Amino acid sequence: MAGNNPWNPGVFLRLPWAGFAALAGAIGGIVGSVVVLKVSNGKPIMDWRFQPTVYLSIISTLMNLMVHYAFTQGVKIAWWTRALKPDTKISQLQQYWETGNSLLASLKVGRNANLVALASIIVAIAQINGPLLQRVSRVAVVATFSDVTVLLGIAPQLPQGYTGLVEGRGNFPSWFTELFLPTVNEYYDRVSINVNQTGCTGICSTTVSGAGFAIFCSSSESTFDAIGESQPLSVAGVDAFQSNFEWYSTAPNNISINVEFKPDPGCQTRLLVRNCTLSPATVQYNVLIDGNTSTISLPLNSSIYDDKVESTYAIEESYAEGSNTTLGGLALALELRFNSVANIKFTGGDGWEVSSTGSTSNQFVQPNSTVYSNCSVAFNDPTDNLIANARELMFRTAIAAANSSTVRSVSAQQQATIAVYESHYLYLELASLFTALAIILVIPTFIGYWRLGREVSMSTIETAKAFNAPLLRNNDSNADAEHLIKNLGHMGVRYGAIISATGNDGLLETRKHEASQSIADLSGRRLEMASPEYVVEPRKGWQFGG
Repeated sequence: MAGNNPWNPGVFLRLPWAGFAALAGAIGGIVGSVVVLKVSNGKPIMDWRFQPTVYLSIISTLMNLMVHYAFTQGVKIAWWTRALKPDTKISQLQQYWETGNSLLASLKVGRNANLVALASIIVAIAQINGPLLQRVSRVAVVATFSDVTVLLGIAPQLPQGYTGLVEGRGNFPSWFTELFLPTVNEYYDRVSINVNQTGCTGICSTTVSGAGFAIFCSSSESTFDAIGESQPLSVAGVDAFQSNFEWYSTAPNNISINVEFKPDPGCQTRLLVRNCTLSPATVQYNVLIDGNTSTISLPLNSSIYDDKVESTYAIEESYAEGSNTTLGGLALALELRFNSVANIKFTGGDGWEVSSTGSTSNQFVQPNSTVYSNCSVAFNDPTDNLIANARELMFRTAIAAANSSTVRSVSAQQQATIAVYESHYLYLELASLFTALAIILVIPTFIGYWRLGREVSMSTIETAKAFNAPLLRNNDSNADAEHLIKNLGHMGVRYGAIISATGNDGLLETRKHEASQSIADLSGRRLEMASPEYVVEPRKGWQFGG
């Protein structure tokens, strides 16, 4: 019968919008992957609720779905446009259908490969973009630098009488004050200096003013003689090493460091002398604040000579019995730890004897000079080490003596070690290459769409109608699958054997006697999709004609 669906080809009219939109979406997925990597590169992981790889996984899945969908739209157009050509063979249509629906068929097609088969293979391979995109973003630990303001409490001067207690008529303190004792213990135990709520979240370097020392040192040289007749060797011997911290209530403004050491092996050689005076001052310290551990320290490569003296101040104290001292406790702590003597004397038949008190002499002895029963022992200069320890103890004390009135805001440069996402674009380039190649090979499958006069599909009903199947013959031959189903969807069908005789009577008779008849008795059979009343179920061994 005549249909009401005219043949209407055209470039715009038959444009496969859905297929092209899917390809555009796949291209957008490539762009989206680039954006995710660009935006996440170098960003802290805490700024992202989900990892970039999660977004990339979603994007790759959507890209693959859209490419595959576009390919299925292209396959049906390629099949029908192939069917429109005058030199088309049924085998070609079958090959288009097989390769469009089976990767295995595409791989097996060999020399007869067509565009659909090649596109099918590349579309399948392009799904490797998922694993590749999973590797494009990784976590790396990097250092960042920024300017911050930190809060830090440090006393610009030591409070009067803060460190030690002088008893009786002595000129030197006997005890540490209750306030200073925890600082001494932490110093002896090498405990880190804690500072809280500074506002530093990484490693902050800054300069801060606090109580320190102004230093003046002098050097001289004298003679060491362990053999000379003027030395009563058997009684007192001669000192080859001395290190002394000294403070007296009669000179409360200074701590002195006095060092003597024999730098060369030998019994008659030189003796070097170092004398340093440490005076109370307000200095600028270069400091490091560790916001991760809430601690503060002096840089390892810094020294007292890096501390800029802002001002010096005098300490005026009277020392009645039980009086406190400002610097005396510091000197006591340093004396107890660093005062040391190494003495050499001749003991007659037993040869030379070296005796030492305190640990500093052993710390600075030259190991290759310690020969048994010999006076050749030599020492390295301990002065810089003693000064560094005095400086550290003063710095600890300035931090401990801080109160709310000495807290100040200072500018600092913060170095933070943070975990960030690091993009690796090689994997993105490979994933994008496979996806782009799939898109490029899918596009040609749409060629010729403008020659089609209706919407086409790979529906079996639409295909059967195109081959003029008898069951569908009386319907519009230009109807698409949707219209065919609408018009014929109510029709019952069955696949099976029918006989060539026409009319119900012959077929019903066949059904009636089929159980008792032999295979040879039945002729003119064929397999067909037909109305159920004309179809019987095929039996084993039956043969069929055309």
